[in-house]
Amino acid sequence: MKSNYKYILGLVLLLLGFIACEDKDKNPLNVFELEDSAAPYVRILLDQSIVAKGDLATSSLLGTVDDPSDNVASWDLSVTLESGGVSTDTVPLTTITQFPSDISIPYTEIASSLGITVDDISGGDFIRFLGKSTGVDGTETTVENYSATVTGQPEQLQAFNFIVLVKCSPISGTTVPGTWVIEMQDLFGDGWDGAFVTFEIDGVTTDYTFTSGDTATFNVDVPDDNAELVISYTSGAFEEEHVYTIETPDGEVLGPFGPNPSPCIN
Repeated sequence: MKSNYKYILGLVLLLLGFIACEDKDKNPLNVFELEDSAAPYVRILLDQSIVAKGDLATSSLLGTVDDPSDNVASWDLSVTLESGGVSTDTVPLTTITQFPSDISIPYTEIASSLGITVDDISGGDFIRFLGKSTGVDGTETTVENYSATVTGQPEQLQAFNFIVLVKCSPISGTTVPGTWVIEMQDLFGDGWDGAFVTFEIDGVTTDYTFTSGDTATFNVDVPDDNAELVISYTSGAFEEEHVYTIETPDGEVLGPFGPNPSPCIN
């Protein structure tokens, strides 16, 4: 029994040694160390982390960057676009050398850096920003130096790996309160294969889909107040089979959308 205990203890110590070595190789940095060993950490406070697709042409990435340890010489910001699970190449955007600093980068400029226009960015896309800091001692730091407990928590305000979500714009130009009618069609006749239409009313979302047959109809009641309505489409399999229309409370028919519907109808 003692022999087994010693064997288990030895195995645990060995594993801890491996982990320590891996952490050392990764060079994890502590933001809250003493002044002479604090990480060259940069944090960013964004004005908005969500932007409507219809606002991209007139909106900017706005925020303030700061170095809480006062040991950062520069911070480089790059960007990539994630759409449908596919990312573009990462390209440089700007370099900051004074802290704190306000940043204001138009989304048209961000799109141009990616070699596209804002019209090529869809609802449901993520604009991902990657930062690299260079300490006053010349040490370069990226997201690879920080664990998920830092980069995965918004309250850390880390400026090394953060996103802005692009969402569909609210419906405008028609009467919003009343009954909206969704008419769905599957050209193969076996339901929508995981796809669905989402009605977001004042931030509360409801998904609509069907799993068999060739058609389905849904009535959606929007309250008679100043409700904000966002309608979006999430793809599934066999997108070439999915078609739908939406009738407004005034009787206007929007669509048809599809086959291969876009994420936003406006």
